Amino acid sequence: MLKTVIKHIKFIRSLFSCSLFFYFVFIPATTQAIELTPEGVNGIYLLATPERSASGQTQKLQVEFGDMNGQTVLATRACPRCPGAGYKLLEEPTKELGRPVFFNSMGIYIIAYDENTFVSVMADGELGKKVWSQIAYANVYSKQGTPTITLDMGKQFVLAESKRLMTGEGVAKFEVTGGNGTYYAAVRQTVGSNQYDQIDVTIEDKKHIILEGMNCRNCTSSTYEYQAELSDAIGKPVYEMGHMGRFIIAQDKGVLWVASSQLGKQLWQDHDNYNVLGQDKTSMRKISLDKAAQEKVDSALKAYALKAKAAVDARYAREDLARTANNVLPGKGMEDDDLNQSALVAAQAWANSYSWKEQLEYVYITSRDWSILRHKLTGIQTGRRIQGVITMKRDDGLCSYQQAIFEQAYNGTGYQQTVMAGVVPGQNKLDCSKI
Repeated sequence: MLKTVIKHIKFIRSLFSCSLFFYFVFIPATTQAIELTPEGVNGIYLLATPERSASGQTQKLQVEFGDMNGQTVLATRACPRCPGAGYKLLEEPTKELGRPVFFNSMGIYIIAYDENTFVSVMADGELGKKVWSQIAYANVYSKQGTPTITLDMGKQFVLAESKRLMTGEGVAKFEVTGGNGTYYAAVRQTVGSNQYDQIDVTIEDKKHIILEGMNCRNCTSSTYEYQAELSDAIGKPVYEMGHMGRFIIAQDKGVLWVASSQLGKQLWQDHDNYNVLGQDKTSMRKISLDKAAQEKVDSALKAYALKAKAAVDARYAREDLARTANNVLPGKGMEDDDLNQSALVAAQAWANSYSWKEQLEYVYITSRDWSILRHKLTGIQTGRRIQGVITMKRDDGLCSYQQAIFEQAYNGTGYQQTVMAGVVPGQNKLDCSKI
């Protein structure tokens, strides 16, 4: 017995090139769970299909199972001197399916059919991200002296397991508690500068939500701040990251919708997008497959965007009314009726050229005196400039004023016709009684 253990340790250690502390390994049990032990697994396995190895074609593999630095592994080797292949246990699909699932960097999964039979497979996608439909490689490993299955049965088995994982049929259930904890993304979610399948969520109600990537050395995070106005508008807590058009809506217990949109500023657009984060991993997988469920989310977000924009527009209207009620005309400066009249003519010409819809009423000067214009190089006077106000009536029953710049060219002996040189940005609405 001691020799067997020593031999096993040397095999795993040579495969992974690091020290190994070997002990009994327990696979988390669920309904119909398969539990593996080194004593039960280790040994010679027969292959359904011969495979190439360093020693030539082989129909046998030495298989070893154990723990290496806290990582549960499965190792295979065709001969004592042949290079081995190592596979690491995937804890989450193992727990969900109730059977050990291993994976290596070559993209090959090994799934336990029972305690003595394993199916090795390379398929057309990542396990848990899609239902497999095509298999690039498959083989069945059966412990010598135990019942086996055919290669076709092995293929149908792994295809069925991939479907079962995506649909949630007979898999371990996830506890939905709401609030803080681990959330799973329907599709990979960008957090900070990276994308993650699994995210640690911290929620401080009506303050902020923090997303932090998981299962990485230097995981990045993102913080979303509570938006009271938008929350009141749609009836769900809304959080925004900066002013970047990235929102989180706390949709249901243990479910967050992440939306990239100009929520409150515009309606839901074709190029806007969303993701769903939830504590129930199975539900997140289902929504990634269910077009009807996706359309339901999209429709709900359209309704939210409509409510949000209506609320923000109403606030803008209230603020605009308040400003309008408080607005008054700027004080008068230079008193010159002739100048006021010539400035009105200049303003009308400007308004016509730019197709202003407002009806101009009168112009008055707000500057106390002219400012002299000079040539930049010679310093010779070229004209003069003054600021005034254009008053107008609007189609909506209100009035407004526009600050403008007026100029007169100088020809060396006198000043020429008044022209409008520009406007100060921003038209100011006010009650017509004030003009």
